[in-house]
Amino acid sequence: MPDRIAIRNGKVLAWMDGAHQLLQRATVIVEGNRIVSVGEDAPAAREIDATGMAVLPGFVNMHSHVTDTAFTRGFLEESSGPKDFGNLYRVLPAVRNAIDARDACIGARLLLLEALLSGTTTIVELGYDLELAGSADLDNAREVAEIAVGLGLRCYSAPRYRRGYWRGDSAGKVGYYDYADGGRARMEACVAFCKALNGSHAGLLRTMLAPGQVDTCDLDMLAETRRIAGATGLPIQLHAGQSPSEFRRIRDTQGQSTIRYMERAGLLGRDFMIGHGMFLAETNDVGTIPSEELALLADSGTSVVHLPWVKMRQGTLMNSYAKFLRAGVNVALGTDTHPLDMIHEMRAAAIGCKLAEQSQQATTATEAFDLATVRGARALGRDDLGRLAPDCKADIVMTSLSKPRAAGYDDPIKYLVYNGDGCDVDTVMVNGEVVVRGGMPLRADLDEAVAQMNEAKARVRAKIVL
Repeated sequence: MPDRIAIRNGKVLAWMDGAHQLLQRATVIVEGNRIVSVGEDAPAAREIDATGMAVLPGFVNMHSHVTDTAFTRGFLEESSGPKDFGNLYRVLPAVRNAIDARDACIGARLLLLEALLSGTTTIVELGYDLELAGSADLDNAREVAEIAVGLGLRCYSAPRYRRGYWRGDSAGKVGYYDYADGGRARMEACVAFCKALNGSHAGLLRTMLAPGQVDTCDLDMLAETRRIAGATGLPIQLHAGQSPSEFRRIRDTQGQSTIRYMERAGLLGRDFMIGHGMFLAETNDVGTIPSEELALLADSGTSVVHLPWVKMRQGTLMNSYAKFLRAGVNVALGTDTHPLDMIHEMRAAAIGCKLAEQSQQATTATEAFDLATVRGARALGRDDLGRLAPDCKADIVMTSLSKPRAAGYDDPIKYLVYNGDGCDVDTVMVNGEVVVRGGMPLRADLDEAVAQMNEAKARVRAKIVL
């Protein structure tokens, strides 16, 4: 029988009666990879003293791109381009096309470490290896997934496929170009990859079907994705609602809204996630989505994965995730790009929502925290993640409450959402194993990862052609 670990004396955010509830100086008992009890003491072979710390469930980052993000930060945020998302259609593809497989892995390692050190225990990685070549070679995606679990993360690997790609010019015009085989070889390789690796590495590595973007996949490809999901049990995440241009493209080519088009493809369902979901109407106001279309999302159990900070950097924001919640739509949270700090992303979500609705009461810290924990777990169909409760996976984060900026807060959730950041994370446990202690990773040399990344960045930047 595995040794028991007792985490004692912390402020514990326990999952009780359908909500996170604060227990003062409480104990969490872990045995193997599962939580045995929360709030009840018991003898244990090992102890972790959590005095002065909050003990909370690990964060679930539902949408990330770790192979390219390290190369875009410091470059993409203020690059010039057309108002209608020139970065998305012109600059970003140029950066991605300059990254080779070796440098993609170097960037991924550093970004995955950043996620882990700031409290993420489960991450969805939407690969984009060899984007413009439409390659069916998935060795790079496999290596990135193995890097993630090797560092100690729980990872959902989602290599993407599509019929073709888009590219924007300097005037803001977006062109669409098909691959020679309509992306079929890539799709078949991604499906085979997902089937082969799902549940491997003692269950730490799972996979997800990921058609690229709603406007780069035809109806047949999306419908086939739904059929494969039904046969395999694999979840689906699709980029949709990224820009007004995308919405107009679907409307003009398909004669219907994005939500109706996804319904027509059969995608909507409890295993389906919409990455971004910001422009499911031509504006970023969720209130302009027809009520019957919101009901389609809610009734089907479809989740929207909200990615606030990347859009706020571009000068816009969703109005708002709380409107989705009020319509009964599940909303999860992801970082998309950088920083890979879910505490930072919770703040962006909460403050962005309040600004969009021009109301301090538009949302709460607890709602933002739920997006980063239990609602992400719900999107994955996992009731064993995102909460501290008996029989859940032992994915646990301990954050300091002793720093000056934490003084005066009685509620750790309010502190983290409104005043904390990833640097508050002291200890991270995934699947019952401590993989971060004292704010440092136990399975990697952080200084070496940073040095390798700086060398790789210089190589990639030299190859970018706009």
